[in-house]
Amino acid sequence: MKLTVNIKEQSKVTAFLKLLRDLEYIEIVTVQEEEQELSEEHKQLLDERLKRIENGETSFKDWDRIKKKYENNAV
Repeated sequence: MKLTVNIKEQSKVTAFLKLLRDLEYIEIVTVQEEEQELSEEHKQLLDERLKRIENGETSFKDWDRIKKKYENNAV
């Protein structure tokens, strides 16, 4: 039997896949992420950010940590 699952929250994907891998009777056949087209400007900003991280000029920030910071300061 094959089952298609759509995980609504991107942050939960890793935990869900780990849970499935722990079950001996389940085989993960394929994993597909929805591709959202980014503008060229956005791609360029992301590439520049990755280069700064690789060069040690800045560090990676965890999205959940950033989100909590702004949720705590919400108006």
